[in-house]
Amino acid sequence: MTDHTGKKNMIAVSRSLLITLLFGALALGIFIGAGMGIFTPLQAAKSESAPVGREGEFRFIRTSFEAKDPKRKAVSRELKPFQYKVSGLIESRLKTGEVSAVSIYFRDLNNGNWFGIGEHDKFSPKSLLKLPLMIAYFKWSESAPLVLRKKIAYTGKETPPERTYVKPHQEIEPGKTYTVNDLIYRMIVHDDAAAYALLYANLPEGRLDRIFKDLYVEYDPHKTEDSLSLSAFAAFYRVLFNASYLNEEMSEKALRYLSKSTFRQGMAAGVPPNIDIASKHGERMTAAVGDSEEQLVYQFHEFGIIYHPNRPFLLGIMARGDDVDQLEKILRDITRLVYEEVDLQS
Repeated sequence: MTDHTGKKNMIAVSRSLLITLLFGALALGIFIGAGMGIFTPLQAAKSESAPVGREGEFRFIRTSFEAKDPKRKAVSRELKPFQYKVSGLIESRLKTGEVSAVSIYFRDLNNGNWFGIGEHDKFSPKSLLKLPLMIAYFKWSESAPLVLRKKIAYTGKETPPERTYVKPHQEIEPGKTYTVNDLIYRMIVHDDAAAYALLYANLPEGRLDRIFKDLYVEYDPHKTEDSLSLSAFAAFYRVLFNASYLNEEMSEKALRYLSKSTFRQGMAAGVPPNIDIASKHGERMTAAVGDSEEQLVYQFHEFGIIYHPNRPFLLGIMARGDDVDQLEKILRDITRLVYEEVDLQS
């Protein structure tokens, strides 16, 4: 009897030990798998400087605004026309010679009402092309999430010399390797031309062209001298805000990166400091010979979404002139006028 009971106890102990060992092995496997990224594919795009995924709730796409106030769409009324005020400001700057040309595009993102001043005038998008390049990579990552984790080495030979007035706060360094996600972050936030060149060189042929075709934007990204209008460029921001081309997560991420831009001398300086703005600026410096001396002619542009608490709106400004400080100032002044008018009517 004692011998039979002892055997039962030994079997029970063996089973308990076996179960304990199995659970321990499973836990160890999960721990190791997590470290290798096997069980967390969505974490593949993480890097130290470039946050990935949600930062709390969505805050930059349309659904985030409608979630905060479901009645917003029903009670939103049209803005009273104020285009004449913007035209007056532009005319005054043209008369003083502070700028030689200004075009703007405005759209109320609550109801779609818009107006433009020279919105079909063509300009050199230059640095603004970083936005569709980001969209191209994020679109690719929707079907191949690991693409954002891909590492690319920077040799320092990929970037052609470029004359710019606004210098990036940070630049990638030759001899170092960066993930695609980190390069996108640096390209947008720090306006790093080297990061752009590296990403452009490593994007499979046809993917950038597809973005322009899908959004019906008439522009050839392979022609360095091709031009674009403000009304056409608006398409990129509209699909991001509505999350109608990229999924919600990627649309939110793109707008969040744009909101972190280190360039604050333009439109961002024309709105209250507590107001989010997801924008991208661009500039082009060209030389013209006059009176036997080389004269520099500047194009300075900025386009973005300004997140007024009750009425987010899209604003694009293109300016030309020979004084960059005055071009930055017209960006600020137009943005301030537009924001105050929207705020007054909201």
